Amino acid sequence: MAKVITGVFPEKEEEKKEKKKLIPGYILEISLMFSDPLIWRRVAIPGSITLATLHRVIQLAMGWSDSHVHQFIIGKISYEPTLGTAGIAESKRFDERNFKLHALEEDMGFMFTYLYDAGEGWEHDIRLEEIMPADRNFKKPVLLSGERACPPETVGDIHEYQTLIEAAEKQSDTGYRELSELSGIAHFDPDFFDLETARQRLADL
Repeated sequence: MAKVITGVFPEKEEEKKEKKKLIPGYILEISLMFSDPLIWRRVAIPGSITLATLHRVIQLAMGWSDSHVHQFIIGKISYEPTLGTAGIAESKRFDERNFKLHALEEDMGFMFTYLYDAGEGWEHDIRLEEIMPADRNFKKPVLLSGERACPPETVGDIHEYQTLIEAAEKQSDTGYRELSELSGIAHFDPDFFDLETARQRLADL
C-alpha cells in the first residue's frame, strides 16, 4: 500500500513573492472605438488576474460571444493566446496566460487596446481610470457601469453597425427589424444595456 505523505509543502518562490507583494486593483473603462454615441463598460479588476482572464471579463461585460480571435496591445507589445507548441511563429508570441495585470501597470498607461475579430473587427480602447490600493482591491472582477447595447457579431465592424443604426432611424420599423434579425434579439435596441444581467454574467466567471 502506498504511503500517504502529509505535511506542509514549501511554496514556489514566485508564489511567496506574490503573497508578500501588495497587489493593487484597477478600475478600467473599456470603450468601443469609433462608436457614436459611445458604447462603454467600467469594471473593477484585481491586479492579480492574467490577460487571459481579462479577455473573458471584456467578453462578458460587453456581451460578445468569444467566437473570434483576439489580442491585446499594451505598451508596444502584442499579447494573444498561443497553442503552446514549439513552432517558431508560436515562440515569438507573448502568451496572454503568462502575464498578470499588475506587472503591466506602467505600459497600460501608455497604450492599452483590445482587438476582437482581427481584420475589420472591433477595437476597444481601455483606459486606466484608477489604481486601487491593495486594501481596497476587489477579489473578483466587478462590472460597475456601462451604456448601450453590444453590437451584433454578425455585423462586420463599428462603421457598418453605425450605418445600420442610421438606416434604422430613417426607416423606423424596417431598419430595426433588420438589426433584430442580425442580433437574434427581438426588438433590438441600440440604446439599451442590461447592467444587472451583465453583472450576473461576470459574477458567474
